[in-house]
Amino acid sequence: MIIDFYNIENKEITNKNYKKLLEMIEAQSEYNQRLVNFSYIVSHNLNSHAGNIKGLLDMIDSDEKQLENSEALSYLRMVSNDLNETIANLAQIVHVQNNLNVCKEPLDLNLFIEKNKNIINNHDHDNKAIIINNVAKETVINFNPAYLESILLNFSTNAIKYAHPDRFPIIEFNFFIENGKKVLTIKDNGLGIDLEKYGDLLFGMYKTFHKHEKANGIGLYITKNQVEAMNGKITVESKVGVGSTFKIIFSD
Repeated sequence: MIIDFYNIENKEITNKNYKKLLEMIEAQSEYNQRLVNFSYIVSHNLNSHAGNIKGLLDMIDSDEKQLENSEALSYLRMVSNDLNETIANLAQIVHVQNNLNVCKEPLDLNLFIEKNKNIINNHDHDNKAIIINNVAKETVINFNPAYLESILLNFSTNAIKYAHPDRFPIIEFNFFIENGKKVLTIKDNGLGIDLEKYGDLLFGMYKTFHKHEKANGIGLYITKNQVEAMNGKITVESKVGVGSTFKIIFSD
């Protein structure tokens, strides 16, 4: 029996190239779909703000009473602020999605978590959370520093924003190796999310699941895009009334 090692090797190379091509096509398809969804959202939200501004200006033009004009101008200022916030959020999303060559570098994860802890404690003295950092010293991940800081801050502020009213907020960071991949988990004891009801919407843009005056549905969407821009993955486990655990799987 003669074994043709040359053909076997060529088939293996061809299979690898085919698999790589499929991965590239899938990644491009997902990117294109995000752009389509983004364009719909931009059109809807900016048109809404523009319509509100036009309506208020029409009201001011047709109104001769100074008091009512003053009220209309107040609403106009509110709509203008909402428009500015929307544009800022959309600009940040565009930056993340278009920055395909964002740099990675070795980062001390523990130092970033400690820095995040200081930011949280100094930011809001009335709502300090208990932050438990179980990440070993000198734990290194390959990631973008600005993205890592943003991700940690977003999860921490969300844990405080959606804290359970009957208990003090606790945020716990853990790090381990799973299936050869580095993994960071961020666990909180907040309100939790009904994943059966909202699981498919969790990381969507402008999706909120609890009533809060500062909820805008942007944070988790941006966080997911930042993780995926680093070729990582993010998952969540959550139970209503108990809390949530977000799991970041790094590419290295």
